[in-house]
Amino acid sequence: MFISIKVITNAASSQIKEISKGVFLIKVTATAERGKANKRVIEILADYFNVAKTEVLIVKGKYNSKKIINIKTK
Repeated sequence: MFISIKVITNAASSQIKEISKGVFLIKVTATAERGKANKRVIEILADYFNVAKTEVLIVKGKYNSKKIINIKTK
């Protein structure tokens, strides 16, 4: 399943919100340096969709706040 996300870094708390079907806003407390924010995004999405972190892949936008994510579901 593919979803679109918008990431806000350096937030006061981490949270995820579905804006519309397949489009999410994710706030993370991590900074956007050395992959810290991406790592936290993967953790949040894995928990939200109840899958392993290895099942969440950033397809597009690794260095951008807007990303396309592939979540492998069974």
